[in-house]
Amino acid sequence: MDIEPPSALVGAYAALPSSRADQERFYEGLGDRGIADGLEIPFRDGLGDDARWLAARMRGRFTRSVITLIPGTMARVAASGGFGLASGDPDGRRAALGFLREARIAAEELNQLTGEQSVSVLHIHTAPSVTAVADMFARSLDEIAAGEGAVGGWSTRLVLEHCDAYATGVPGEKRFLSLEDEIPLARERGIGIAVNWGRSAIEAQDPGRPLAQITRLASEGLLAGVMFSGAGPAANAYGGPWADAHLPLTEDEPASLMDADEVRRCLRAAGGALSYAGAKIQVPGGAPVAERLAMVGRVMRLLPGRGAAPAPAPSGATVRP
Repeated sequence: MDIEPPSALVGAYAALPSSRADQERFYEGLGDRGIADGLEIPFRDGLGDDARWLAARMRGRFTRSVITLIPGTMARVAASGGFGLASGDPDGRRAALGFLREARIAAEELNQLTGEQSVSVLHIHTAPSVTAVADMFARSLDEIAAGEGAVGGWSTRLVLEHCDAYATGVPGEKRFLSLEDEIPLARERGIGIAVNWGRSAIEAQDPGRPLAQITRLASEGLLAGVMFSGAGPAANAYGGPWADAHLPLTEDEPASLMDADEVRRCLRAAGGALSYAGAKIQVPGGAPVAERLAMVGRVMRLLPGRGAAPAPAPSGATVRP
C-alpha cells in the first residue's frame, strides 16, 4: 500500500524578504515551483492587518499549514517568567490559555478568508522556561479539551512541538519540559509531537539528539511532524554557538551541523509516521528572492515526493541513535 507523503511545510517567515513585493514573489515561488504546500505561520499578537494579504497569498496554494505559537510565547515568557501552559503560576497559565484561544480564533478566521482548510494544526509548547511543571500542562490540556464543546469544536488540531529541554550545565534557549515528560502527556491526551531539528540538537549540544528523538517518537506512534532548522557549535552570520538561529544546510552555512545526509537519516527514521515535514531556515539578509527560494529548496527537495527521496537503509543496517 502506498503511503501518502507528508505535507511539505516552509517556515517562510525566517527567510522572508523585507519588501512586500518581494514577499509576494517569494510566496508565489514556494507554491508555483512545488517547494511547499503549506506554511508554518508565526503567531505573536494576532494576524492583524496582514490577515487578508496573507489569505490572498495562501488561497489555492497553501492548504496544509501550521500556526506556531512559539514567537508570541517567548515574547510573553520574556515579559513575565510565569507565562505558559505548563506554568505553576495560575495567572501565567490562564494567560497562556487565553493566548491559545486567540490563535485558534485567528486560524478559523484565516480559513474563512481563504475559503479553504488553509490551517490544520497549531503548535503548542510546554512553557515557561526552567520552571515548567508537567502536571500544570496536563491540567491545561484537560481544560482545553473541556472547552472545545462550548465552542462547537475547532477545525484545527493541536500538536505539541518539543523544544530544547531545561538542563543544568547547558545554556539552552527555550528550556521547557523534557521529551520524557512530554511523551506521557501527549499519549494520554491523544495529541502528536513535532520535532524541530535545531532545537533538539541545542538541547544537549548534540547533533545526534534529533534523530534519537524522532526514532523514539515514531516507534511510539506519537510523531506528527519534523521541521528542519540547523544549529551548530560555532558563531556564524546568523547567530552564536548553539543558538536557535534556524541555520540552513551545511552546504550553505558551514557552521551548521544539519547536512543533507542527516536530513535523510531523520526522514528514514520517521518512516510513514509524519503528517508534515519541512524547513525553517534563515538566509543572508540581502539575498534576492531567487537565492532565498534556492536555499529553502535545497532542504525541501530532500523530503519524500519533492525530488531526492530519502535513501533506503542498507540491508541489515540500523538507524544511528
